[in-house]
Amino acid sequence: MEPTIPDSSWCIFKRDPGGSREGKVVLVQCNSIHDPETSGRFTVKRYHSEKQLFDNGTWRHKIIVLSPANESFSPLILENVEADLFHVVGEWVANLP
Repeated sequence: MEPTIPDSSWCIFKRDPGGSREGKVVLVQCNSIHDPETSGRFTVKRYHSEKQLFDNGTWRHKIIVLSPANESFSPLILENVEADLFHVVGEWVANLP
């Protein structure tokens, strides 16, 4: 996530408060894919989603895009994500000095 989070930084995250995560930097656990940068199931990226609304008032995530701050890396694009395969663990607050 350089330059937002410099390599080897210690960071502070707050527990995911729920609600809109749009545009926030989040720590995500995704059991359906691996982050190509780290090969791990956890990643820190900027969050964007598009929702599909249904006539009965419910909705689901049509697409979730997790974008790195460094444009030399590609975003992770998740389509039709099942709730149990994707979990926002926390929201980035700050880097420790």
